[in-house]
Amino acid sequence: MSVGKIVMVVLYAVLAGLAITQGDTSAGIWAVRVLGILAVVHIIETVVFFNLCKAAGGSLGVNLLSVFLFGVLHVKELKAAQGES
Repeated sequence: MSVGKIVMVVLYAVLAGLAITQGDTSAGIWAVRVLGILAVVHIIETVVFFNLCKAAGGSLGVNLLSVFLFGVLHVKELKAAQGES
């Protein structure tokens, strides 16, 4: 797993922790908002890069989940594996 993906997982964990433990505070509310925005952006990326995931080989579900979680970080890996830049 790349450093960028690890940073994303840590970011998600921190935001989720804030959302759960600080739910009624401004920090908790903003954490939920940021998570929601990230989810919408990554859903759009998943739709945009669906064909790339399909052509990449391997498990389509795993590739789509990876694009949803990591966005362009995973797309770059898929393109590198296919020899694109």
